[in-house]
Amino acid sequence: MVLRLPHGTKMRVRISRATLRNLGGSLLTAALFLFAAPVTAQDDSSVTPLIERVVPKSNPVVFQDGMNVAPLARATIFVRDIEESLKLYRDILGLHPMFDNYWKGSGINAIMGTDGLEVRATVLMAGESVSGNLGIYQLHNDETVPAPSQQTPDTRTGDFAIVFPTNDIWRLTDEITAAGYPIVSPPVSLIIRDEYEVQPVEMMFRDPDGVLVNLVQSGVLKKN
Repeated sequence: MVLRLPHGTKMRVRISRATLRNLGGSLLTAALFLFAAPVTAQDDSSVTPLIERVVPKSNPVVFQDGMNVAPLARATIFVRDIEESLKLYRDILGLHPMFDNYWKGSGINAIMGTDGLEVRATVLMAGESVSGNLGIYQLHNDETVPAPSQQTPDTRTGDFAIVFPTNDIWRLTDEITAAGYPIVSPPVSLIIRDEYEVQPVEMMFRDPDGVLVNLVQSGVLKKN
């Protein structure tokens, strides 16, 4: 059975005879049952892999006791130019692609609340993990003009920051500076702690879309 949903979306469903009998034998009743708890598959949706998908070998999603959500899987930025974003996150910071797909059809538009758009969706990871990853997505066929990105060397209300631990903050800072990204702060210790022989430091800068990126390097404790 194919059901037509709003905005031209079609949903193909398979109902067994036993289920239909249990619902009273009526296709209308079956349709009402499906709309009450919809799980849809969009006939006109497609996804084209641009690279072979990496399946992480560890870190399964774990729901802790009393929690209805698991630790953050990823943050996703809808970027102006995905290739420019890859120059930073892949080439400088060294993140590895988990997948890089091209989506189109009513399914991807349904989740985005859009109509007629296509999207390139890349998810990057540090190592192999199903959590703590970064998505960079670019919309295609989008006729709207995005506002200029925030490229100021300071932090403002409404900013969003991505935080990465690092073990090589000085080299990364040099590369980020050389590439021309706006530096909000060079590596700095937020507070001097007596128990550290080498103080923790962190730095912050803006990516091509104005998103704040915070790199944090742990310190070295004094030996007892």
